[in-house]
Amino acid sequence: MLFFGTAELLLRIHDFKFYYNFSADLLGMPLLDMFRFRRIANRTVEFDPDLFWKFKPNQTLKASGVYRRPVRINNFGFRGQDFKIVKRPGSFRIVCLGDSVTFGWSAADDETYPAQLQSLLKKNWPNCDLEVLNLGVTGYTSYQGKQLFLNFARKLEPDMVIVGFGQNDRYPALLSDQEHQAAGTWKPNHLDLVLSRSQVYKLLKSGVVYLKRRRQGLSLDPKTYLPRLKRKVSEQEYLANLQAIADECRRLNCRMLILNIDFPSLSTDPAREGLQELARKSGASLPPTFTEWDSLKLNEQAALETGAELIDLRALFNGYTPSAPPGRENPVIQQPNWKTLMIDNGHPNQEGHRLIAEQLEQALAESAEFRKFTSHCPK
Repeated sequence: MLFFGTAELLLRIHDFKFYYNFSADLLGMPLLDMFRFRRIANRTVEFDPDLFWKFKPNQTLKASGVYRRPVRINNFGFRGQDFKIVKRPGSFRIVCLGDSVTFGWSAADDETYPAQLQSLLKKNWPNCDLEVLNLGVTGYTSYQGKQLFLNFARKLEPDMVIVGFGQNDRYPALLSDQEHQAAGTWKPNHLDLVLSRSQVYKLLKSGVVYLKRRRQGLSLDPKTYLPRLKRKVSEQEYLANLQAIADECRRLNCRMLILNIDFPSLSTDPAREGLQELARKSGASLPPTFTEWDSLKLNEQAALETGAELIDLRALFNGYTPSAPPGRENPVIQQPNWKTLMIDNGHPNQEGHRLIAEQLEQALAESAEFRKFTSHCPK
């Protein structure tokens, strides 16, 4: 007992954070069961057999170095103000499904594009009852978004659904999201959750997982795992996930809009390019099924098959021209500068979110369904 107590103390003093290795988390891979340990270490989330993980409701996120400002998580575990399942009579409800871009990584609560869209709609249609709900969750794929919509968001009876996934879908993994769901990977294990508060237990469990991976022929040598990789969500699964959301939208009589979550800061398929470079250096090979993920081409196909409208964020950001400073009589025409719209390579800042919100507001204003709704608003 003294030995284990001393070991626990030493591991806590040295802050044993192996479960924060993000690359291993993405791969679920190959020595440690990172994808579960990382979530266990994060006390703000909980496991869910269908969604894998979700934020615990009614909390404020203030992790230093992660959130630039406090993030409010509401009564249903999403970002923003509390809301009710039952829609107000005579209201127009917009549901935003997505990943960390929709969630608003490193943006303040009022800076995300769902929040800014809500403000724009209230400003331009002050007499209409308009509601925008941000159901974006960091790390989510289109598979998780589909599960969220079919299990929960459909109950909200939205009039419009904005869907924005893709960056997490294309990440490499040993098991796809569908395979994880079938295997019950994320099914809560309450005993494991309690024991995983111990650093010694995590270390011992990592050893068990290590031996299991070695029996599977996996090690840190890229030659053992690169040939086995697949996408978290394949291109075909991505199309099927969006089709499932569209089919449910059709039953609910709501309109669907797709965001191509892609930015000029990223190459066409950075995940594949990085793995190709690793394969070249190690002499390993990627499986032939790991073909290029062309986000725009894939979303154009999804829009065609579902009948949804598509907004390409790469083109939107590429075409951005900053406004001239106030008070300048002869403003100099400035060249587009998408770099001023980004916090990092994959996440917009406040101005980037404003640009997305304005584009969405314009798309709404031009839609027959929205024009019909606003025509009946009180004068």
